[in-house]
Amino acid sequence: MSRRVTLVAGGGNLVPHVASAIRDRGDVLQVVDLVGRPGIVADQVLRESLSDATTLLAGIKAFGPSHMVLAGGVHITDTDRRGLADAFGLAGKLASGLGDVGLAGMILLYSKTQGWKLVGAHEVAPELLAPAGHIAGPPLPAALAPVAASAIRTAKAIGAIDLGQSAVVSASRPIAVEDAGGTDGLLRRVAELRAEGLVGERHGPLVLAKARKPKQPAFVDLPAIGVDTITRAAEAGISVVALEAGASLLLERALIESEAAARGITVVGLRHG
Repeated sequence: MSRRVTLVAGGGNLVPHVASAIRDRGDVLQVVDLVGRPGIVADQVLRESLSDATTLLAGIKAFGPSHMVLAGGVHITDTDRRGLADAFGLAGKLASGLGDVGLAGMILLYSKTQGWKLVGAHEVAPELLAPAGHIAGPPLPAALAPVAASAIRTAKAIGAIDLGQSAVVSASRPIAVEDAGGTDGLLRRVAELRAEGLVGERHGPLVLAKARKPKQPAFVDLPAIGVDTITRAAEAGISVVALEAGASLLLERALIESEAAARGITVVGLRHG
């Protein structure tokens, strides 16, 4: 039986995978495009902005979805967060805060009042989930296994305070973590630190880890990497990318594998806990 699915679409390569999986299932698809993405194929496409949350919600209500999926990255300003809280009415007033976890709770509560079932992108396209073990590039050196595990623990720790999903460590010493600037901002800072001689090389190999926030609801985007992540990691001097297995996404795995091999970067999935 087909469903009516609204896909709230941000940036990045996750969105086409999710949209295709929804269409392949035979569902009626509405895409709410938040970033001006070209070439979207759907039964209905709305191009809206988070700055006008009231109009955005009205468009979704008019479609009448049974299910909703949030996918892709969106830079949300403090003004956007306050606007969403106002548009969500009671759900916004009951939100525990306007951080990512608080915002997710607000969306969940509002969706329940509307009868919309929130579904995670990984539930729509489970083939994207990162497996445990070697994924791409050279095998993980035994000496770096504890460093990679430490990096995952660091990423989980910053996720616990709702800061980000990524961290970079050198010889098990955290040197930079993700904030509102996202993974790209993190990798730029690491490249700058390395250029200044503060990290890397004689200080020890650099490991990038991505892990799901401990309090993150199941419908929120899991941490993800694509081929661009590998390229930027290499430019920052990172030699290992560690992902939380079963809780991270691989976008365009074949391209990740070829780029990791070319750059000599190890990509590995690790279980946490």
